[in-house]
Amino acid sequence: MFWEHLLRGGAFELALSATGKVFLMGVAGYLLIAYGVLKDESLNAFSGLVAYLTLPCLILSSFSAHFDTKGYPYWWQLVLAGAALQVVQIAIGWLVSRRYSREQGRDELIMLIGFQNSGFFVLPMLQGLVPGKEFGHASVLLFLFIIFFNASFWPVGTRVLLRQRGFDLKRILLAPPTLATFVALVLFGLLPGPSHAFQKTLLGGMLFGTDSPGALTLLGNLTVPLATLVLGGTIGQVSSRGLSGFGINGATIEIALWKLVLIPAVGWLIIHFIPGMFLDRSLRLLTMLEFSAPMAMNVAIFCQQYNIPMKLTPISCLFCYALCLLTVPFWCALVL
Repeated sequence: MFWEHLLRGGAFELALSATGKVFLMGVAGYLLIAYGVLKDESLNAFSGLVAYLTLPCLILSSFSAHFDTKGYPYWWQLVLAGAALQVVQIAIGWLVSRRYSREQGRDELIMLIGFQNSGFFVLPMLQGLVPGKEFGHASVLLFLFIIFFNASFWPVGTRVLLRQRGFDLKRILLAPPTLATFVALVLFGLLPGPSHAFQKTLLGGMLFGTDSPGALTLLGNLTVPLATLVLGGTIGQVSSRGLSGFGINGATIEIALWKLVLIPAVGWLIIHFIPGMFLDRSLRLLTMLEFSAPMAMNVAIFCQQYNIPMKLTPISCLFCYALCLLTVPFWCALVL
């Protein structure tokens, strides 16, 4: 019965095809960095372009076209669900890390298990798995789900990897994706009348579009290809900075087991045994993708930015991203 469901209607093939598209785009970014066509500064520029421009534009345009509190009465539940997943993963990472020393990469292990690639990996996967007309709806679900991720990664990284106390509230609230989501919630959730009235004006039409895509939509459409190139380029950047001396050890295997097998299995059980909560196909796929996504590449970016010697991150990222080419389609096929 299990395997019949997995193979019925080409579910695994569809999921594998979507994952393969993401990886082929990522390979382009990897090769550009690995062969020196793009330098680190170029990759940082692309990453900044996504974080500060195209992703906020995509968030605003998606919310303007699809979000309203009547259509998404459960929106706050998505925010809480995303926060709960993040807190549980961090707790798992902390518990697993207690068996390792700092010299073995204990601090990195907390972050690698604690944070999944909730945006740059999941967003293009959603685009590949859901019909084009449903992608706007699916992206709204995603942006609600990862509010806590966007707000918590850098504060937790500062606490765990830099061992600094306290939180920079300004940095949390003013992070462009987080700020764009809050603004979109206010504009299209609390003030839908004035917001939609503004969209009908000349300036509003230029920004959000009426009969044709607006400037925000056109810029937002660049997010998926740019983000995927950045993902592949970051993997290339990490590997180019030295895998010599690193091998697949017990910690690497344990990280892969949690990220690609155990945590996704919990996600599948939740979807399987509470089907009434996941009648929405996009929500079902989003949930499974968030549970099965490999670790956040932000861990490597954070370590590079603050010159933190990496003991586990390079080999763990390469190992898990290679394996997830099969594990992610497997888990997604089970919920298609």
